[in-house]
Amino acid sequence: MLRALAALVVLVPLLWAVPAGAQAGETYCVGGYEGTPPQVLPACGMPDVHAMHRKWHYHNWVTNGQECFVCYDEEDSTCETKFLRRNRGTWRRADPYECARLYGEKHGAGNVVEHVINGEPVTSAPPPPPMQLEARVERISPGPYTAGDKVTVVGAVRDESGAPRPLTGGTFRVTDASGKTSEHEGTVQPDGTVSGGFSLPASDSVRIEFVPKLPSLGGNEKLRAAASEAQSLKVEVCGFRARVVQPTEHEALVSGQAIALGARLFDAAGQVPVTSPPAGLSLEFTVQVDGEKPQVLRADGALSTTWTPPASPKPREVRFSAGGRTGERVVCPAGEVSATVSDLGLGFDTSELPRTCYVGLPCKGTVRLIRPEPGTSRQQVDALLANPKVEVRVVDTGEERYRGPPRADDRYEFSATYGEPGAASWSIVFQTPKGPVSMPTHEVRVRPQLKLELPAELDFGTVTAGASVAAACQKLDFSGSQGAEEHSWELRAEGLGGCQSRPVLRFRNALGQEDAHGLGSSLKIEALDPKNRWLDICLEVPRCAGEVSPDSAVLRVVPLTAEFKAQEKTVRLRWKVEGRGFLGCHGAWVWPTLALLGFGLVVAGFTQPARFPPGASIRVAGSERGMRQSAAILLQACPGSSPGFYRDARLGLHGDGEVNGRTRNVVILLRATKGAGVVLTGLGPLEQQDRRTLQWEPVTDLAQGHVPSPSVLYRAGGTYFKVEL
Repeated sequence: MLRALAALVVLVPLLWAVPAGAQAGETYCVGGYEGTPPQVLPACGMPDVHAMHRKWHYHNWVTNGQECFVCYDEEDSTCETKFLRRNRGTWRRADPYECARLYGEKHGAGNVVEHVINGEPVTSAPPPPPMQLEARVERISPGPYTAGDKVTVVGAVRDESGAPRPLTGGTFRVTDASGKTSEHEGTVQPDGTVSGGFSLPASDSVRIEFVPKLPSLGGNEKLRAAASEAQSLKVEVCGFRARVVQPTEHEALVSGQAIALGARLFDAAGQVPVTSPPAGLSLEFTVQVDGEKPQVLRADGALSTTWTPPASPKPREVRFSAGGRTGERVVCPAGEVSATVSDLGLGFDTSELPRTCYVGLPCKGTVRLIRPEPGTSRQQVDALLANPKVEVRVVDTGEERYRGPPRADDRYEFSATYGEPGAASWSIVFQTPKGPVSMPTHEVRVRPQLKLELPAELDFGTVTAGASVAAACQKLDFSGSQGAEEHSWELRAEGLGGCQSRPVLRFRNALGQEDAHGLGSSLKIEALDPKNRWLDICLEVPRCAGEVSPDSAVLRVVPLTAEFKAQEKTVRLRWKVEGRGFLGCHGAWVWPTLALLGFGLVVAGFTQPARFPPGASIRVAGSERGMRQSAAILLQACPGSSPGFYRDARLGLHGDGEVNGRTRNVVILLRATKGAGVVLTGLGPLEQQDRRTLQWEPVTDLAQGHVPSPSVLYRAGGTYFKVEL
């Protein structure tokens, strides 16, 4: 896989003295990387190299035909004007997605190939000393907190000197009081930290850990622990919320000039203002200046206080929030207010600047200069900018786009059309009698235009009804397109009225399991796999019925990038489903049901027939007097007394007094029944003795089945018997 960063650290040069004959403006670095393009950690962007340059930025990718590398320069184009032009025929411009597909992980493992500063190669230095790295949760948006509040967190990995270690990503692990854990993926920021956000669970406390995603460590580096030390938060019930009303959002503040901080109190939902603060209210402001520890300032009874911004040669962001307690209830912040602080009181609103532009298309953006609110500071800033000695420079990748006095509307435009992929670096510098004030450099990636090419149709062929989703799949192939992997997409199947079949997107979910999502409604695809630029579209067919796709069945594929929405494509969908007969369709349950029913019938044939009661017996004799000496014979002990298949147990009483399972030519037939226990049947004649008169009377219901009485003596010819139950 990736080699350790030892090679990177050993081969990353340190800056030696630049000779007098050095060529100013010839500065660039070509090096390898770790990761999968375009999400990589480049050797030329590592701290040791970056520390040598004030205005270092990524410019483009290059290849020598065998490996890919990343080229950095100092807000100019020396990767093009110097390196590539000088090495024409050996090196050429490359695309990161092309590198991922063609070269995979073969990319120099972090080696610096060329590093030139002011025309002179940088000489390598001895291996650096051992270095301990530590993961940290660096910032949590201020509290107090209640369940459901959105919390913003920042994680980082720093070395012993406090320098950040660039990351490829990271996860925030949140554990509630019950021990239940959830993972929240973070986003890598330009400064190498990772930022994330999540809603607090319904628990009285949570613990937050940062788990960084690092490339291979160098031989001199060691991460103290895989995760940061856990930070604990107490989760309470908000009685009120406090909103910072002074300063205002995006306000510009002047270093060293005290400002008033003010807050207003609202109900727990943050909607209804509270005009009379409750007794015992204790409110505090939390002030966080970038690069400094947060300050906590106690508010007075009017929910205000003062704060003096620190020195800031360059504009820095500062965040304000307010929270506290009143009795047993807490006052939670109603969000944060972001402002800018600088020595001259100038800030820059870059929210209208793009992060990505496309070759051949206009690339525009506007920066708004932020001045302080009306007052003494504003008057000083206005007077400063009115000074004719103040000059503004708008620079695009080393090229001046504007030089002159400050604009009256405080708006400065960048506008360019780039002819090749790469990166642009936008900056604004105010040269004033009090010193320069510069906007933080804004990086713009210049990418090739999207050129969408898709197959005209997806033909699923003939599919048997009831087939699995995986049986009928086609690839929606984007590989003929240019730049498709860089965009998000909307997929929507239309014209399916009357169809039972449905197209679905087949994919592998976060657990690594096969899954499918219907395309009947709009489905958003965040990104394509750079190496496998296709989507598996499958057909979900009915179980039994056959059908043919209508002519109106289509799949609409819409780019979600505004510049390219007009490239929407319509892909025809075709299929034929062959229906199945009744047994072919329902056989899966019909045959098992019949088998189960048959088995049940067989079992019932043996278990349902009646058996003789366990205590039932018969006494048999050749005379009435002989009955007194005759012994009782249990019916179940007689040969052949067991029931048959769907045949009740039966015994025959023969003329010789034998009782057995033979039933032909018997005097009387004894048959087991579930209701009466035993009944007597036969052709007769059968008589029974009246116990009072001792007279013999014929049994009239023998043909229908006579239920014997235990105390009655029966006579059939010369055979006397009693049935006892």
